[in-house]
Amino acid sequence: MNVEESMEHYKSNLREIRERIGISQDQLASATGISRRTIISMESDEGADPRLSTVKRLMTYLDVGLEDLYNQEI
Repeated sequence: MNVEESMEHYKSNLREIRERIGISQDQLASATGISRRTIISMESDEGADPRLSTVKRLMTYLDVGLEDLYNQEI
């Protein structure tokens, strides 16, 4: 098995959290300095492997923990 096959992608709960607080992808991108493309990728069915700094910015802005943003155990 190569490295790519062993990498696991985690789908975030970002879309649900963002919609619950009533902000758009553009608003979230602007407020956090994270590209809209990254936000779209994180919200996709395939998930994304964002940088830790990106996840921390989202958790801080959205006032959620890691277990809220990702419901799988990491």
